[in-house]
Amino acid sequence: MIELELHQLELRYASLRLSIAGRRARLAASIMEHGQQSPVLVVPEAERYVLIDGYARVEALRSLGRDLVSATVLDLSEAEALVLSYRLERGRRRSVLEEAWLIAELVERHGKSQRELALQLGRSPSWISRHLALARHVPEEVEEAVRRGTVCAHAAMKHLVPLARANTEACRQ
Repeated sequence: MIELELHQLELRYASLRLSIAGRRARLAASIMEHGQQSPVLVVPEAERYVLIDGYARVEALRSLGRDLVSATVLDLSEAEALVLSYRLERGRRRSVLEEAWLIAELVERHGKSQRELALQLGRSPSWISRHLALARHVPEEVEEAVRRGTVCAHAAMKHLVPLARANTEACRQ
């Protein structure tokens, strides 16, 4: 474990996580009282480190005016580190959207096949396909409704993804 300055972090995957203000405030209060309890996960890249896991901790540290973060440096590729992070977090439930964004990132940016991801994430190929479709096909308004909880993620994957593929405007309505 090492100490890194926050400016050394490349926050490339921040868009894969929902930022929940209440959770961030509770985490900041906990860090203020007890200090940072678990390190963030990073992979080295040139003179910086790509943050893989720990976005909420970094946000909380910033909000407290802190400059340093405890980090574990993984000797893995970014894609391998993202998969490892997902597997390690099985106890902390990611939202369906966060899972969908992760799948899309691994497929589109890192060139992973859906079959390969199914094996690596311990999920079925249909689970991967449904989540990828949610990230790729639903309009932004529908994604926002899923994010707010107005539309159930399962209903969005089962009914709205096929509708979005056929008629985006009808899906928005």
